Amino acid sequence: MGTSKRALYQNFVSYIGAFICGISTLLILATVLWSFGIKKPSPYMGIFTYLVFPFMFMVGLIIFLYGMRRESLRRRRTGREEALPYPSLDLNDPRQRKVFLWAVTLGSLLVILFAFVGYNGFVFTESVTFCGKICHEVMEPEYKAYLNGPHARVPCTECHVGKGVPWYVKSKLTGLYQVYAVLADAYPRPIPVPIKNLRPARETCEECHWPQKFYGAKLVQKPHFRYDEQNTAEQITVILKTGGGDPRLGQRAGTHWHMMIENEIEFRALDRELQNIVWVRARHMDGTSTEYFDKKTKLSKEEIYALPLRQMDCMDCHNRPAHVFLSPEQEVDIALASGSVDPNLPWIKKVAVDALVQDYPDNETAKQEIAKRVTRFYEERYPEVATSSAHKIKEAVEVLKAIYDRNVFPKMNVNFQTYWSNVGHRTWPGCFRCHDNEHVSDDGKVVSMECSVCHTLPQRGPLTQLGALPPTSDEEWHPLPLSGKHQKVLCNKCHGSFRPPPDCADCHKLDKKAPMMKDGCDQCHQVVGSVRPLVDCTDCHGETKALHEKHLDKGCTACHIPHRFKVEGREGCYSCHKDKEDHYKDELCTKCHEFK
Repeated sequence: MGTSKRALYQNFVSYIGAFICGISTLLILATVLWSFGIKKPSPYMGIFTYLVFPFMFMVGLIIFLYGMRRESLRRRRTGREEALPYPSLDLNDPRQRKVFLWAVTLGSLLVILFAFVGYNGFVFTESVTFCGKICHEVMEPEYKAYLNGPHARVPCTECHVGKGVPWYVKSKLTGLYQVYAVLADAYPRPIPVPIKNLRPARETCEECHWPQKFYGAKLVQKPHFRYDEQNTAEQITVILKTGGGDPRLGQRAGTHWHMMIENEIEFRALDRELQNIVWVRARHMDGTSTEYFDKKTKLSKEEIYALPLRQMDCMDCHNRPAHVFLSPEQEVDIALASGSVDPNLPWIKKVAVDALVQDYPDNETAKQEIAKRVTRFYEERYPEVATSSAHKIKEAVEVLKAIYDRNVFPKMNVNFQTYWSNVGHRTWPGCFRCHDNEHVSDDGKVVSMECSVCHTLPQRGPLTQLGALPPTSDEEWHPLPLSGKHQKVLCNKCHGSFRPPPDCADCHKLDKKAPMMKDGCDQCHQVVGSVRPLVDCTDCHGETKALHEKHLDKGCTACHIPHRFKVEGREGCYSCHKDKEDHYKDELCTKCHEFK
């Protein structure tokens, strides 16, 4: 039987593979040339150019080689010798030499093309476009926050992946499940934080931020506008004691005392978010260590020791270094201070914040309703302002729309309160997770809550030029006197909501229909934080008689429920007067005892 010149690739399967390789090569060339010709290529073009089409080429090449192998096995199985089982090469044959030269030339061009594509594919998968724009709806909250944050010029992978092949490969393998979750619509809303298995901060953050060089203090000046008609401008000034952990550059104190240079902090938390910390251990260079336990926890020491152990690093305080979500109040204060919203518009601070914190079904509805709320307020309350300052109101509305658009994403269940920040303690617990006077060691040491450890006492005064200290003032730094129980209330309990409560009734559930509430809490409670009224009740209610006179030493609230302010007596009499033979618990005391 004579041998045939028919090559192994001359079969139907290999032809299909060659066709796929050819089409994908042409598509790669076309999209590469197209990307050079347009100013802002679509992120999806990068996906097809550097990922999809090269993958198609690899699939086609595998099919082509499989067809050759399949044909070779067929010939061996049948015992036919139409051609050698493997390709032969004889450069003395002019025809084979010509084919070989064409193969080398085209192969070289393909190698160059795919080297270019491969490198750019690597660069593309490391780009901000790939991280933020490909999965548009899923990553939109984080991407917009990133663009509005202080690290907007730092590529995502610098922090999330870092340098080196192992972490790059690990991140891409992890990304395979994320791709599946997006395609199957199985991803959580909102995206949970903190990210698991994140590369240690020492291998990412410390590429730019050098802890050994931290020292000294930092002046912090934050603008603030009051919720009044004039939008009274203020400035909160503190000196933040940045400090450091290296004795060669200054005192081992301040907020960066926690850095892992001479001190090592470990902790255990009850929750995945690391907000409820029940145990802290501080290790020092001299070999000593101190353990602090949360007095409020009901867990035993054995149960606490069973919790995951975490070594504190940068991310435990700076947990939102690149994806910053500010509160509505902070956003509006910045807009007023910058002049993008005119502070001369009456009540604009309150109107703006109130418009932002409403629950809207989607962003388009939100933009329409924000515009309606703001314009309607001035049309109804200040018609002359609505006419004379219409352009300023319109500008303010556009700024508020932009604030809402970069902070609230209804489809992802993200709003101003979704993602917490552990830097500071105004809006979120932050520092107070440990520094709350509740974490105590066995020998009585307490994790201090003293303000002056980390910063000077805040100074409140008028807005000043950048870097200029406000004039000395005897005015309290907090607009409301923090006395009584309010001295122990953590900042975030009031400021952690969408905005601080404007009056007592926002926290204290009061019955405003009660007669004594018509003039406000301060008519009786002359000192904020005091439960017992500090005025004589007879100033309003006349002379005390009968049971009122007999129980005057106990105070009005002993019988009258404080949070309801009921005028009539209550069955609380039995808290003092236990059941007697001549008293019946199903009857109120007022049946026999007249209150006057």
